[in-house]
Amino acid sequence: MSRQERCACRPDTSETSAETERLQLQANILAPHSAHLFRLAGITSGMRVLDVGCGAGDVSMLLAELVGPDGSVIGVDMNPALLELARARTTEARLTNVSYIEVDLTGLRLDERVDALVGRLILIHLKKPAAAIRALSRLVRTGGVVSFQECNLTRVRSVPPTPFATRSLGWALDALRAAGLTPDIGEQTASLLRDAGLSVEGAATTGPAGSAESAMPEYMEGCFRSVLPVVLAHGQVTEAEVDIDTVAERIAHELKEADAMYWGPELAAAWARVP
Repeated sequence: MSRQERCACRPDTSETSAETERLQLQANILAPHSAHLFRLAGITSGMRVLDVGCGAGDVSMLLAELVGPDGSVIGVDMNPALLELARARTTEARLTNVSYIEVDLTGLRLDERVDALVGRLILIHLKKPAAAIRALSRLVRTGGVVSFQECNLTRVRSVPPTPFATRSLGWALDALRAAGLTPDIGEQTASLLRDAGLSVEGAATTGPAGSAESAMPEYMEGCFRSVLPVVLAHGQVTEAEVDIDTVAERIAHELKEADAMYWGPELAAAWARVP
């Protein structure tokens, strides 16, 4: 199973400069929120961490900073193009404690157990997420951490409400549901850990927000761009109506006119220890 960092469903995995820039923007916006949730989960220096569905390496590189030079991170994905990008970005960042494995999650084997298993925005893509967590947890040592982070997309909103922000979110949510995906899988992370046979120790939420002058409009355009194929396939809106290249501009204009804040996807996490 492969996923690139994003809000909901699979993006175009072509290695364009625009896509790389989108990944970097998203990584910068989500990094402090993910780091906070990982710290709450017990990820700390010296740990050996497995990052499943690592995509372009954003979470793996973040974890490398959290575990420090005495720790290590193993990123796993089945998409060779994404892993090539991840390796290049990791090398550019001069992180030497990260390695990547190309393999389907069902075929993943390790020489020794890890201290922690994590994933961000991966469970939404799995048909049987609890079963996958149960199987992957066997790669974690006794007492080790298992934690996943997923979005609650219905929390996205502008305050006060603005027309295009509200309408475009509706397009995305309707399309995701029609595709059989769960927009608020974040709030299910604790239940999924329990269904996997683990005792949940804690859960929390966090998320980005910003005004018209912030990076939020551009970030949301990237999120909508990544789900655009699903939105168009759903058939309730045309490509011309979406006009994806102007989404950030329209959101920013509305926010400025209404003196509004845009609250982005809520990032939720739960964590447990392996018995």
